[in-house]
Amino acid sequence: MAGFFDLSGKVAVVTGGASGIGAAIAQRLRKAGAAVVIADLTDAAAQAAEWDCDFRRTDVSQEAEIAALLDHAVEKHGRLDILVSNAAVANVHEIASADLARAERYFQVNSLSALSGIREAAKRMEAGGSIINTASLSGIRGTPGWGEYAMSKAAVVAATQTAAIELGPRGIRVNAVCPGGVRTPLAVAVNGDALDKAMKVLSPLGRIGEPDEIAAMVHFLASDDASYVTGQAYLVDGGWSIGTTVATIGLALGQ
Repeated sequence: MAGFFDLSGKVAVVTGGASGIGAAIAQRLRKAGAAVVIADLTDAAAQAAEWDCDFRRTDVSQEAEIAALLDHAVEKHGRLDILVSNAAVANVHEIASADLARAERYFQVNSLSALSGIREAAKRMEAGGSIINTASLSGIRGTPGWGEYAMSKAAVVAATQTAAIELGPRGIRVNAVCPGGVRTPLAVAVNGDALDKAMKVLSPLGRIGEPDEIAAMVHFLASDDASYVTGQAYLVDGGWSIGTTVATIGLALGQ
C-alpha cells in the first residue's frame, strides 16, 4: 500500500523552482515520487539535475512560454497532474509612492502568470489534477509597505476560488497557499534580517517560517489525500494572522 501523500506516477510542474519556496516544493514532490519539471527565469539546470528533476527556462510573464512549459512536461512525461504556480517578484513600497508601471509588473508575474497557468493546465489535465497557486498573507490582510504586491496576491486568491468552482465538475482541484514570513533568498534580499526579528514578535510560534514548511502544505494539496479540498487559500504563517501575540502586547506595554 502506498504511503500517505504518495505522488508516484504523477507529473508536476513548479514555477519559480530555482530557489526558496519553489525549490523546497520541487524537491519534496520529487521525493514523494512525482516526475518534476522546474521552471525559472534563472538557469537552474545543474541543481535540477542534482535533485533528479527536469529544468526548463521560462519567463512566466509571457503566456506563450507557460503554454510551452506545460507542453514540454506532457511531451516528456506523458501527462500533467500537478501545477504549482509559485514564481513571483516583490519589494517594499508604500501606497503613497505607488508606481503603476511597477505594479503592472507585479500583476504580470504574480497574478496573470497564475491565471495563464490555470487556463493552460486545465487544457492538459484529466480528472484528479491539482493546481496550486502561491499567494500570500499580504493578499488576505493589509501589510504596511506591501500594497502593490498585496494587490497582485489578492488577485491570485480570487482567481483560485473562481477556477475551483469552474473546474470542479471536471475533477480538477485548485487551491492557494498563503505564506507569512518565510526565510527565502527573496525575503532576505528585501528585508535583511528584519523579517526574522519581526516574526519573533508577530508569530505566536516566535520564529520565522522555513521553505520546507510551505512545501509540506503544497505536498498535501498536490496529493490524492486532499481529493475533497478545493477553492481554499491556506495561511501558513506561524499564526501571524490570528491575532495579537503576547510578545506584541509586551512591547506595547513597554515590558
